Amino acid sequence: MQKNIYIDIDGVILTRGGMPALHLDKFLGYILKKYSIFWLTSRCRGDSKYTVSYLSQFLDPYTLKLITSIKPTSFQVDKTEAIDFTRRFIWLDDFIFASEKNTLVARGQLDSWIEVDLIKNPDQLFDLMSRNFA
Repeated sequence: MQKNIYIDIDGVILTRGGMPALHLDKFLGYILKKYSIFWLTSRCRGDSKYTVSYLSQFLDPYTLKLITSIKPTSFQVDKTEAIDFTRRFIWLDDFIFASEKNTLVARGQLDSWIEVDLIKNPDQLFDLMSRNFA
């Protein structure tokens, strides 16, 4: 069964300075070919149109085309509300709330969260690809 990958925007797709992460195109191309990809961000609440529109101010046309195939999610409070826990998954996010971490721990899924820290490791997306992280 194919894994789901849930991906945040701020701190994962974009650096804290609003620049596209290094190796973003290669990374997106890699994960989009192998996995089902979902937005897991407050910038997507059930519809990807706003998400793509928001990102259009930061990303080039090629990258924008790649992200149009990322599926939307919706949640009220915690991002974990949008995760399908019946399937294996990876969640890429720079920060999760204690309540989200508690949900992952309670479900035995804490290791499914990969903390992305583009300040500490600007090449982290490349590193994830090269070690076949999922």
